[in-house]
Amino acid sequence: MDKTVKIRIVRSDSREFNIDGTDWRIPSDGLDGFGSYENDITTVDNAVGDGGIVVSDRIAPKDRTIVAKSRNPVLNDVLRRAALSFFNPKFEYKIYSTYMGVTRWCEGKIYKFDLPSGNVNRTMTMTITFLCPTPFLKSYDNFGKNIASVEGMCGFPYLCSITDGTPKGITGGRFNFAQLIVLENDGDVETFCKAVFKASGEVVNPKLTVNGNYVRLIDTMQLGDVITIDFTKNPPTVQKNGENYIGHCDRTSAFDDMALVVGDSEISFDADTGSNLLDVSIYYNKLYGAI
Repeated sequence: MDKTVKIRIVRSDSREFNIDGTDWRIPSDGLDGFGSYENDITTVDNAVGDGGIVVSDRIAPKDRTIVAKSRNPVLNDVLRRAALSFFNPKFEYKIYSTYMGVTRWCEGKIYKFDLPSGNVNRTMTMTITFLCPTPFLKSYDNFGKNIASVEGMCGFPYLCSITDGTPKGITGGRFNFAQLIVLENDGDVETFCKAVFKASGEVVNPKLTVNGNYVRLIDTMQLGDVITIDFTKNPPTVQKNGENYIGHCDRTSAFDDMALVVGDSEISFDADTGSNLLDVSIYYNKLYGAI
């Protein structure tokens, strides 16, 4: 059994803080909120008879607390200054938690921070609580998939001439243009993806389809243009070459129905013309209620 327990915290300016047993260690009761979630359920009583009915339910934002103890009191001064410098409520943080060999992550802001000024010759205890607006833990990998990939494959027969260096006969290759793929989501709940369209020529009105629902842009892409559709944001965003482009979406686009359900989802792309000039990559994280 893998007994690895550690935390890596990345600040929004890319600075990192590690609690991995080197300078700071996590005690046996040092993690709270990483193995649980709360379901916020609203009910109304039945007008007649006993009981009631559920009218809404949602997973509420989550507090996650980390307790860390310094390992060497001789270094207390250095460790304290480093911790006070790193944990700042004006920044956002990504928290990568590894428990029994499994790594998942969440993001949030500091809700509470405590590093008491006690006896300088004794072990320090630091407590940090993060408020995570998204209650689910994300998979470490984002499972990027290129659904417009060209895969070289062997062909038969392959004929060439080595006398003058000029190949002759049948081209020794076959290519698979994967406009549709099936993505597996074995997380606890449905998730959303980010799609990146890159044009290598003129592409008219590109479209992304997820399980029969689509988002289509009314636009002509040129060589080098990049369109990013990010369904992980709330609300979803559409950018072209880094600029807001959501106003160019077809009015029939179904942003609310683009979830990757638990199980398999079919994702495909198309365009009115030039679909063969698109490179389309899909990125998504699986979501878990606890680690």
